[in-house]
Amino acid sequence: MTGQSDAGGGRSNRQGKRRRKRRRKRRCKRCRLDDLECGECARIEDVDRECLRSMGVRPGKTVEVHTKHPFGGPVVVSVGRSTVSLSRSQARDLEVATEE
Repeated sequence: MTGQSDAGGGRSNRQGKRRRKRRRKRRCKRCRLDDLECGECARIEDVDRECLRSMGVRPGKTVEVHTKHPFGGPVVVSVGRSTVSLSRSQARDLEVATEE
């Protein structure tokens, strides 16, 4: 035997282990940047175009939609401290995740 027993003055499992905080699992909805409405924020998941990466639009960054111009016009977003104007086709290529 190992010599460990609960009756002989050893700590029970409840006293010996620290309680861990339970984190609420966040549910994320994946969509395209073009699907977001004005004022919504999301986290960038995937960038297909190299030109977007050079503008600072990279995976893991938070993006906020400021305006969506009508008739297929550009989408104005902020990424970090920068404000970027994207065409609708570029906005369709960006995959983002929003918290529900």
